[in-house]
Amino acid sequence: MDTQAPNPRLPRGQPERGWGTGQLVTLIDAALAGVGGVFLTTGSVAITIVAAAVAVIVVALVLLTQR
Repeated sequence: MDTQAPNPRLPRGQPERGWGTGQLVTLIDAALAGVGGVFLTTGSVAITIVAAAVAVIVVALVLLTQR
């Protein structure tokens, strides 16, 4: 006789929500590549700082909206 019932609190077959490690690394790499590209293209430190700030905002928005 089977006396072990499955735990009803743990859903089966549902994928994990959230970001995986690989996806986070890809997102951060893309932001760094964009900032590096801005610096190589313009050569201006001031514009690169603005681009870095925008990249941080975009990454934050992506993480918040794709949860």
